Amino acid sequence: MAFFVGATEVVPVPPGTDATRGAELMSDGQGAAFWGYMGAASGDPAAVDTGGWRYRSIFTHGYLAAGYKGSNPWRSVNKTWHNTDTTLYCGEQLASTQAYTNGVWSDHHAYVMTGGGFSGTSSAISSYSLANGSIRMFTSDGFSSSGVSYGYVGNDPKNEGLGYGSAGYGNHVGGMRMHVNRYDFPAANDIKGQSGWINGGGSSDTSRMHFPTEVMYSGWNSGTDGYGCGGHGENRGYFAWESTYRYVTWANSTWSGTGSWGGYSKDRHCKIQSTKWGHHYIGTGNNVTAGKARFSDATGSTVANFNKVRSYGEDNSEDGQDHGYIMGHFDGQQNNHTIKQTHSSDTETTLGANAMPKGHYGQSSGACSTGAAGVLGGIG
Repeated sequence: MAFFVGATEVVPVPPGTDATRGAELMSDGQGAAFWGYMGAASGDPAAVDTGGWRYRSIFTHGYLAAGYKGSNPWRSVNKTWHNTDTTLYCGEQLASTQAYTNGVWSDHHAYVMTGGGFSGTSSAISSYSLANGSIRMFTSDGFSSSGVSYGYVGNDPKNEGLGYGSAGYGNHVGGMRMHVNRYDFPAANDIKGQSGWINGGGSSDTSRMHFPTEVMYSGWNSGTDGYGCGGHGENRGYFAWESTYRYVTWANSTWSGTGSWGGYSKDRHCKIQSTKWGHHYIGTGNNVTAGKARFSDATGSTVANFNKVRSYGEDNSEDGQDHGYIMGHFDGQQNNHTIKQTHSSDTETTLGANAMPKGHYGQSSGACSTGAAGVLGGIG
């Protein structure tokens, strides 16, 4: 807590201990400070990450990739700086076009389903850097991880002289490609556990990306294969497939029934916007409707209801530290309207052209990801 001496604001420095030796003093952005090691694991006592889940990393920027207008799908990537509400066009970076897409992201990279064009299914993944938005790689083929335990860290087949899709190496472990074709699927990130969950869109089996090794695994059946949207918090991931609602518990990788979670996005077109504030946002009706709810990350129960700044759906929801964005949506037509969602107040504010995605006029149903300048607590 800050206090004033005369006209000067003074922020107390947390006491130093043996555990904080060599640590850096970090601001929480709210008038307080704590000790932390950049890149330290949150389970490491020396990390001294008293900022907890919310300040495990400080989200500073984000990206919008793919999407469409009319029947035209895009390959574009846009980067938004959250401190200035400024968006820059990064070019046609993705390997191929995709509308009605989604993806997952780690502390360092984003992974987006591409290759299906406007309305086709695909199992291909394009990856771009969260540092600069440039393309890293894409998968035209991939090894199967069937029968191999999740998190396998053995030899990389690429280093054995094999190309993805070839035979001759053990259980053929490796590759980012999903094990089935999908379309318009929900996805969520286990951020501390560093895995990305993709489900539905044609298969009830999960395609689960192990971020440290960039291997896609299969399993963890949800019981439904519909189209939908997903969101994520510290301990859970939330999935809505039209009229079906479930959540997955990160600690044990298990799906659970609806409980108090459910009854929101009616036709899958109103997406979830995740936060690190203990709650998330989601539209409560069909496409192009005004209702929006704030629901608890801990229980899934509705905390508050309010109206959007305008009726919309097919929204591109970009996570942020203290505020997030809707980076284009559909309100009768695909557009680049950018809305700032403040997490402390449920306030939506329409921003100007400086914040809007560039490159194409009209971009809805794309995939967003978020980056941090540094990570204080790594794998939990």
